[in-house]
Amino acid sequence: KYSAGGSPAGAASNGAEQHAGGGAGAAGGGAEDGTTEAEHNSYQEEVFDEHSDFFASPQATPPELVPRMQRIAAACKLTARTNVLDAATGAGALLSFYVAEGCPLSMVTGVDISEGMLSHARRKFPEANFYKSDVLKFTGPMGGRYDRVVFNACFGNFFDQVLLLRHVATRLVNPGGLVVISHPLGRKWLEGLRSKDPRMVRHLLPSRAELEELAARSAPTLRLVAFDDEDEYYCAVLQLSEP
Repeated sequence: KYSAGGSPAGAASNGAEQHAGGGAGAAGGGAEDGTTEAEHNSYQEEVFDEHSDFFASPQATPPELVPRMQRIAAACKLTARTNVLDAATGAGALLSFYVAEGCPLSMVTGVDISEGMLSHARRKFPEANFYKSDVLKFTGPMGGRYDRVVFNACFGNFFDQVLLLRHVATRLVNPGGLVVISHPLGRKWLEGLRSKDPRMVRHLLPSRAELEELAARSAPTLRLVAFDDEDEYYCAVLQLSEP
């Protein structure tokens, strides 16, 4: 998909790990290999539809990842009144962790390009709202915006990260809201992931300097406010400036 991914744990299965979402390759714009955005999205959709049963299974989030998922949800700084856009939600890997942080499912919207993934998410979390869409094409119902936009285990899969962050800043996140880019397996793990399927994983998760440059190119109103880049954990938080 544009970058669906939604589940962190391809590491739990040799057969599916290359489809977990994430990235390697320079952070930034679209393809330099002649691939069109439509071709890229079609491939993403096909792969994640095919592997949706794995991503919906307990094996997709093994126990060792739970504390890292809890850290990611905590970094979102949620309350009962925070409305969340879970981008490339997949089978909804983060949704139960949002609830544990005090955010009800009724305040969560999941978007994904894979109907196979969404079918699992809808069954597991019927109180949440789900839409089949490329995030880059998505706008909230009646033009509504979100307090949090979260890209977990998926940011490297998007076709054009510059256009993506620009769309988030101008159409999706509220002023003062947060954009969270995370992966519970870390940046180094994703470098190996791309070697197995560079068609799926187009970009690296950016370093601090790369993310600041990417934000400046995409939307100068996005400011990096937190950045954790550990061997087995990655979480960056940007904030949209108030008018």
